[in-house]
Amino acid sequence: MKNNSLKEVFKLASQNTKPRRLNQTWIKDIGYDQAPYYSEKMGLYELEDFLTVTSERIDHVKITTTQILNCPEIWLKKKIATYKKYEVQPYLDHTYFMKAYEIGEVDKAIILGKELGFEYIEFMSTYKDIPEEDLFRWRELSKKLELNMFYEHHPKRNWFKSSDEETSAFEDIISMANPFIEDGAKMLVLDHEEFELQNNEGKINYIEIIDYFGKDKICFEITSPKEGNERWLHDLKKYFKMFGSDINVCNVMPSQALLIEDLRKNPELDLIPKRF
Repeated sequence: MKNNSLKEVFKLASQNTKPRRLNQTWIKDIGYDQAPYYSEKMGLYELEDFLTVTSERIDHVKITTTQILNCPEIWLKKKIATYKKYEVQPYLDHTYFMKAYEIGEVDKAIILGKELGFEYIEFMSTYKDIPEEDLFRWRELSKKLELNMFYEHHPKRNWFKSSDEETSAFEDIISMANPFIEDGAKMLVLDHEEFELQNNEGKINYIEIIDYFGKDKICFEITSPKEGNERWLHDLKKYFKMFGSDINVCNVMPSQALLIEDLRKNPELDLIPKRF
């Protein structure tokens, strides 16, 4: 008798092999300290099982900064190594950069990130509050350590903690992102709050940004469940309809990771049952 695979019998589409330029999914790994806000806490034992099932679909993982600061270093190194074993690359979130800046230790924090086993670090928009020579030095240090970079663009209120509700102009996003991209940053991440400030349309400058950098250089962030249980799904459907289902998406919770491909095929898919 001929052996049939599940993919053959049920005509399941194969995943694009990694590394891939589009159709990337980046997940968010939160720590035990986040219990009041999230129900998903990925320990070492469940992580191995989770990645056995999902790793083909996941490209990067953001390990939250509070987890890094609150967990034993040996435990962190084991977690990072487990992700890398399954070819899911961990990265340091922009809040890691922010907290290091607040205490004046960005250089040491970059070196420490590499020593922990990270291969990527995410910087963010600082609106000329930080001198360009400092940003240049940190980019050069990252390159020297072979620590890959991402650049995430946030609205001004996320850096200055102000009440400024304005979205960033195209020129501002380009002027702040360009030095990072030109220095080898792998991706421009667009924070979900930029999208929300555009009334969830994204037509003001997102199309221009895609045309400028190319879709494969951009990753769209979705909203975390703690900011709204169904908001992540709303964001994904909007993004896929407006910019194509092959875009790169991030801030995906582990429980959402297996749903992304179904939504790429059909953004109208109803994943949350209606109550009657």
